[in-house]
Amino acid sequence: MKKMVTWVRVAALTLLKWIGILLLSGIKLALELVKVILWLFGLVARIFMAFVRVGTP
Repeated sequence: MKKMVTWVRVAALTLLKWIGILLLSGIKLALELVKVILWLFGLVARIFMAFVRVGTP
């Protein structure tokens, strides 16, 4: 009986560990996507400001 309880505990902890890893990986992926979007926004803003600066006397 003790072996079965130990096995269930190990299985539950392993399942929680993998759920945590998947959750953290998803958050990391979302943050990387936000980082790329912000980088592209900054790039577009710099190009726009360069054209604005050229167009103003």
